[in-house]
Amino acid sequence: MSTHAIKHIMVVKLRTLGDVLTVFPLLRALKELYPQARLTVAADEVYRELFETNPRVDEFWGHTHTKLRKPEGRVAFKPPWDTIRNFRKRKIDLYIDLYGSLRTALWGAGAGIPMRMGFNLRGRKYFYTHKIKAACRYVVDLNLQFARELGWKGHNNALEFFITEHDRDQARQYLLKRQWDPQRSSLVISPGGGWPLKQWGAERFGLVAGKLARHTGCQVLITGTPKEQALVAACRDKLKGFFHIPVVGLPLRQLAAVISQSRLFLGNDSGPKYFAEAFKIPTLICYGPTDFINNNPNSPRHQVVFHEAACRPCHSEKCRMSARTCLDDLSVDEVFTRAVELWELQDA
Repeated sequence: MSTHAIKHIMVVKLRTLGDVLTVFPLLRALKELYPQARLTVAADEVYRELFETNPRVDEFWGHTHTKLRKPEGRVAFKPPWDTIRNFRKRKIDLYIDLYGSLRTALWGAGAGIPMRMGFNLRGRKYFYTHKIKAACRYVVDLNLQFARELGWKGHNNALEFFITEHDRDQARQYLLKRQWDPQRSSLVISPGGGWPLKQWGAERFGLVAGKLARHTGCQVLITGTPKEQALVAACRDKLKGFFHIPVVGLPLRQLAAVISQSRLFLGNDSGPKYFAEAFKIPTLICYGPTDFINNNPNSPRHQVVFHEAACRPCHSEKCRMSARTCLDDLSVDEVFTRAVELWELQDA
């Protein structure tokens, strides 16, 4: 298919906040390749606000379930005809399936989209016209392989995210009402994210934040979702005597605006860290069962800390060992030392 024939592109990426945010560099590359093409993104409905401000995106199609149910028996081979009919009416020329499930592969094939791209995965690959073999590990570069396959020659793999002045103002008002000082450096702590095995420990993050507040005089912002209030509370228990603000339940763009006001982001391998990276806020991320080579950019501004264990990375939600050494043996002093180094690096 020639470049001129591609008038409508759909990119599919479901599931988590971090997964969705890593698609933004690909959207930028696609618009560079096909500036006149209509670009539609299909993702979980809860992430609609992330794409409303993205100038690369012409339309957002929201999937109504945060997770696709695992089909049973013959249902696995029964295409969701309502979605297929919807996609067929859109007259899509190029379908890029970054999610790579049997269901999303069937969406494109059932809709009769002429050019369908996806990773060369067992089973699903038979529904794609162009199969991509993973040639790297960093997830942003993996996504950009699709653009390179189409002829993109660029090198920009930096994350980007777009917020409005209203988002910034709302975030600022939220903080100011809680006695935040805009003239004082802020540390953002994100103790939650993902499944529990990935989490270093809210109390430990609180201890590191307290030591860093004593060392630098910073104010601490503790972010979390409403479901993570217990983690935020556990972190706060270790910060008695230090000024801190819980930031819980903000809309995602306002959360991004809060993070953009900080000097350092400290947390687990989770979605909010990608906001920090997009706004060029230095990050220090504690890694356990997941692989930092897959999820962290190779940059001195974005550093990782982990305890080496023979079983990591296992990418499992349940530890199969007698003890979770990959994170539990990571000490507060070690994380604090690395945080200070990254904090002071900005003064060099």
